[in-house]
Amino acid sequence: MRRDTLARGLRALWVGALLSLPGVAAAGGVLGLSYDSSDRYGESFSFVADTEDGTYVTVNLTVTNIGPGSRTGICRATVLRPGKAVWSPQTRVGAKEWSYAPTTDTLKLGTCLARASDTGLTVDAPLDNGRVTLEYARKPEPWSTDGSVVEEGKDRYRHEVLVAGSPVKVTLQMPKTEAVTLSGGGYADHSRSTVAPAKLAKRWVRFRAIKGPPYAVVLGREGHGGDYAPVYVWEDKGAAKLLESFTLTQTGAKEKSTWRAELTDRDGKPAVTLKGTSLLQRSAPVESLGVLSGLVRPVVGSPVTYLLRGVMERPGKAPVDGLMEVTLEGE
Repeated sequence: MRRDTLARGLRALWVGALLSLPGVAAAGGVLGLSYDSSDRYGESFSFVADTEDGTYVTVNLTVTNIGPGSRTGICRATVLRPGKAVWSPQTRVGAKEWSYAPTTDTLKLGTCLARASDTGLTVDAPLDNGRVTLEYARKPEPWSTDGSVVEEGKDRYRHEVLVAGSPVKVTLQMPKTEAVTLSGGGYADHSRSTVAPAKLAKRWVRFRAIKGPPYAVVLGREGHGGDYAPVYVWEDKGAAKLLESFTLTQTGAKEKSTWRAELTDRDGKPAVTLKGTSLLQRSAPVESLGVLSGLVRPVVGSPVTYLLRGVMERPGKAPVDGLMEVTLEGE
């Protein structure tokens, strides 16, 4: 294999593994970056839409030093439409090809951009002869809970929610097709880390009910040492409720599996049950490398993410439908 071809392939796998992690007080605005010179630095904005026809869309805007090069910008989209093949284009740009404008709270990575305002949030990603545009009706209101900062020696990871739930207009133009406009619910978050991804977590579980009302967000992280933080549930208004821990149960294997999560409160009582109802996607970017995985696994690990449609149940409350994600450090 030619050296440049191998380098491009490995670079793409570094990116894929980094973006499989969950999506920080912004520098200068909601979408401002807090750049760090650490070789383990990565900062990502994740924008999610779940439409009425069952289409799932994400756009990730990331800046990282992980892998070849520094201050690398990545714009990546994933589109899952019922009955159609997944479309997951991405582009990589150098340090001189991305910028942030605090006066307009606009982050640009190559031709991709995100802009926050008092009236909403717009994300535009022209990629591979196609285009994804998300228009959120609610303005970003960043928040995070206790435990949202994870420390590993001198390194830190921090996560914050930008939009917990909002009506969203989605415009999709797939390559060689006419543009379609869809409506649904949207979510957005921001993460920043200098912790090597392989050391950040053993398992994550997430749930987002974003078509609301009602809206809901559940996030749980299990560390390699058996610690649990952050773990919380947020519903519609007010502060998030901190939880103690969670357990995960898998039924079936790989593409034929589903998941169940049981989360307990600070008194050890059952607080939330998450049940996967149908698998949308299994993503394992490092696993697909085969023998070459050893080149990237020491830093990024071998994350495997399951995306499912699911339901959230709580004692004495009506069940809520949403999106469930389970991320494991290897299988």
